[in-house]
Formats: sequence, structure tokens, C-alpha cells
Amino acid sequence: MKRLTSIASALWMLVAAIAAAAPGQPPPVVGVNLVNEPYKETAQEQEATFRALQAAGVHVIRAGIPDNDAGLAFVQRAYAHGIKIEWLLGVYPDPGTQWPRLPDDYKGAGLWRGWPLSAANAETFKANIGAQLAKLEGDGVVLAGFELGNEINWTGFNADFSLPAQGRVLNERDLASDPEGRKIAQGYLRYLKTLAALKDIRDQSMLNRRTPIISAGLADLDDSGKWLHSVKADAVSVDATLHFLQANGLDQLVDGYGLHFYPLAISPGTAQGEAALRAHLELNGLTECGPPDTAKGKPCWVTEWNFNGLKGLDACPIDDASRIAMVGEIRGVLHELGEQHRLGGSLYYTWQGQIHAPKEDHDSAFLCGALTESGRLALAPM
Repeated sequence: MKRLTSIASALWMLVAAIAAAAPGQPPPVVGVNLVNEPYKETAQEQEATFRALQAAGVHVIRAGIPDNDAGLAFVQRAYAHGIKIEWLLGVYPDPGTQWPRLPDDYKGAGLWRGWPLSAANAETFKANIGAQLAKLEGDGVVLAGFELGNEINWTGFNADFSLPAQGRVLNERDLASDPEGRKIAQGYLRYLKTLAALKDIRDQSMLNRRTPIISAGLADLDDSGKWLHSVKADAVSVDATLHFLQANGLDQLVDGYGLHFYPLAISPGTAQGEAALRAHLELNGLTECGPPDTAKGKPCWVTEWNFNGLKGLDACPIDDASRIAMVGEIRGVLHELGEQHRLGGSLYYTWQGQIHAPKEDHDSAFLCGALTESGRLALAPM
């Protein structure tokens, strides 16, 4: 395994050197999420997944990496198949912080909790992630990106949001004047300190000094108002979150903004549907995407994207026609962003559900034992 990893590492370094010497901006990274703790699968199951990913032409996956032997073996197996990891990282809490408890009234409601950002400890993060990256680099690992945090702008991944809640979407004014908003804003400031620690780790690394840092992929909230009300969870709008972070130094710490897009499938393949899609993306951060090294923001990394409201994906063989149309439309928008150098990466959600799950995940690119046509289109190079 180590010999294969070393060969893969050398190939990646050669590719990176060629890309660095080439004129202009590199094309956007195209990849896929690999979720549900895939490093807990057996070695044989992981190999089967990586062979399928490799056969599909996938070179980048978004995944967490646990700091243990299983995590290192997972990275080695990916690397041996020519696959780099966009590393999804989490914050480390202050010592003694208790894991936030979900109130009894919310149990079974499809809601969960994550560490409060107001307890994020940059020094603990730096010590732990710095040591883990050193171990990865000792094995020759070059990453596709560092992404700190996931959907920090809503209740599910940030316990600074109050529970019980009303299903509100807070704005920039709320971050300054609303009691809940002020607490969330304080957490955002602690998040930025951890982001600064990550940049310091990256800048002092041996193999990953050019690896981009991406801010947390922000939850897509348009079309979600009814859902937030139904589960009684609050959120902060994407624009309000980005503007607050930008005003407090975000652009000096990251190479790209993380965004998540889950538009409703409205009249796929029609002018009306495409207009609704573009309006949705613009309401969820698209207008914040800018070319690198300009006054207008940073390139966006769409680290999750898929659709809500699609049918025909719960049985084999699947009816893929509507999703093919939707994928074509969103890929058209992403391609435009890429041509404008406003897109750093596109990572489809998701490759597959849990291997042992009794029911497949209808969001998957890999369904019914094969790569779907919509998945093939979503993962095609730009």
C-alpha cells in the first residue's frame, strides 16, 4: 500500500507542477461527496467503492479523515486509486465543553446538533490538526482542499442557535441586535480564529502550501422556510453569514467560499425552470462568487449540490430523466462561473448511501449497482 501511495504522490506532484507552469487559471475541481463514514467499511468494501469511483473518472472526493489508523488507511486507498480528498474539518471545543443535548421535543424530528462555534478553541484545533497533517504528509499526501465546518449557518451544525426555536432566518441586522443573533455572531468570530489557525498550519506545511482553504459550505435556505418552521429550527441567511465573515477578515484567510445548492426541481428542461434555478442560486450565495485576487470576493466551491422534489429515484430501475435535465441546467450555470474564474470546485452530493443500508439514498450518483446517467453528467470534467 505504501509503495502505491508513494507512486500516486509522485504523480500528483507532477500534475501539480505542470498545472502551476501552465498559463491562466486551472479548471474547477469536479468531484463527489463520500459520506456516512466510509472509512468504517471493510478494506474490501472500500476497495470496491474506490474502483467504482476510479472507473467513473472521479479524482476528488469530499470526506472527513479521522485521526487514527483507519483514517490513514482510507486516505492511502483513495490515493492508490488516483483520488485526492477535499478534507472536511470540524472545530475543536474548549476543554470541558459538553456535547449539546437535543431537547426531548426534538427527538425523532430529523434534527441534530453540532458543537457551538462560540466554544471553538483555535489552539486545540491547531495542535491536533497540525499533528494529523504532519502524519498525512509523512505518507506523501497532498489534499484537494481544506474545508472548515459544514453548514454553520443553521441549528443542525451549530449549537449557538437556540432550541426551541421559531423557524426564523436571521439577517445581518439580527447578527448585531437580536439576542440569538449576537450569540451566533460571537461564534462566527471564534470560527474565524480557528480558520486563521488552519491557514497557519497550511502555510507552514511541506506538501500542502498550495492546497486551497475553503470556508464552511453554507446551508441552502431558499425554499426551506416551511421545513425550518416544521422542525422549529433557526438559521442565518447565506449572504448575512458571508457578509459578516467578510467584514471580519474572511478574505484574508480563505481561497474560496463554500456553498451548498439544493434547489427545487421546478419544470426541468424549461425556460421557467431554468429561471427559477438561477433565482434560487442567486439567493443562496451565487452573487458572492468572484475571481481570485480581485476586490469582489473569492471563487465559490459548491461543496454539495443536488435537488429537492425529484421523483422516480426510489426503485430500480430508476427514472432519471428529470434529474438529467436538472443536472444539465445547474452544470450550465457552474460552467459559466468556471469560465469567469468564479468557481473553484463542484462536488456533487453524493456518491452512494451506506453500503449496508436496506434502502439506497436517492441523492446518490451510484444507484442500483451502477453510475446513473445524471451522475455521469454531474461528474464530467468542466
